[in-house]
Amino acid sequence: HWKCLLLTLLMFGCFGTLAWCKLCKVPVLTPTEPEAAVVDPCSSGYIYIPLAFLAMLYVVYLVECWHCYSKTAMLAQAEVAEVYERVQRLQQATPCIWWKAISYHYVRRTRQVTRYRNGDAYTTTQVYHERVNTHAASSEFDYARYGIKDVSKELRGLMDYPVVRLRFTKCFSFASAQAEAAYLTQRARFFGENEGLDDYMEAREGMHLKNVDFREHILAFPDPARQPWYARCKVFWLASALLLSWPLRVVAEYRTAYVHYHVEKLFGDNGNGPGPGTGSSYHAISRVNTVDMTELEWHIRCNQQMVPSYSEALLMDPVAFASARSGFSLGRLQAPRPSSLFHSRSVGGGLATRGEEASGGGGFLGLGKSHGQIECEGSNL
Repeated sequence: HWKCLLLTLLMFGCFGTLAWCKLCKVPVLTPTEPEAAVVDPCSSGYIYIPLAFLAMLYVVYLVECWHCYSKTAMLAQAEVAEVYERVQRLQQATPCIWWKAISYHYVRRTRQVTRYRNGDAYTTTQVYHERVNTHAASSEFDYARYGIKDVSKELRGLMDYPVVRLRFTKCFSFASAQAEAAYLTQRARFFGENEGLDDYMEAREGMHLKNVDFREHILAFPDPARQPWYARCKVFWLASALLLSWPLRVVAEYRTAYVHYHVEKLFGDNGNGPGPGTGSSYHAISRVNTVDMTELEWHIRCNQQMVPSYSEALLMDPVAFASARSGFSLGRLQAPRPSSLFHSRSVGGGLATRGEEASGGGGFLGLGKSHGQIECEGSNL
């Protein structure tokens, strides 16, 4: 509350100036009198200067007090027992992770505007751009096969404080790599299907809790009908009128407890999702390989990785590729990494051509050299 403190100090400074004008005497020489006359320092009308500043500062001070009071009055007030019930409903609520994509473009339009110059009215043509939405789509994360669990912490001890100000936030996390991979896949598929429908696309995403009135800030009292004296409206405005708003706020801040409650939902709690025994074509992928495959796909889309040509793809051995599938990783080696800056054995082991299999694996995506040549080039670098 530094604004309130600054305004209060400035007003007290004006009061000090007025007291100096009334109590102090200064000698003044006049051309009509031979001796110096002792008068007030503000006798010539200078006293209205601190009075004007004081009135202006007092109005600004009252506006700042109203702004502070309005922010507190807009908060939802509840009893502590109601807060516990609300927290329980938040923990039991079903989450919904949503995505929304809006395709739009801008249209150049013109309009006639009337302007005035030297008292004469004239019309001019104004050019402006208007946004036009052409397509909107939304989707939700389907987590039925992975399960959901609330991992929010327990809230207690609110009755120990006369006033509690709570702030609620919500988030989600993943307990398994399969659930996270499903989330990323569904999210990428949704935005990929809606991308390119127009010149621009606005992407939104978030999470809300179903059938729950989520409020971010709540002011809780043990008994809302009998609030503490420093939290009452009449006391606040009386102290504000007497220039004591800042000390009252300090007392209220000191006696108020601040709580930040985090509602967290955990996806993938029922294990690794559907396994091979369920009759589906699901294959368990480890966490490291999942991240690497996502990075590889992203790099290929951005043209940051070299992709084998058609002739080189025909020479690939599918048996060797399947045997090295478990070691497929981008930037992580099961063996000691050579000192080369460009070549890598992590991907080349699965995508090497037949002529390079006997030499122990190819280079980057099967386009490099053997391991011995890589080490020599790395030493030269």
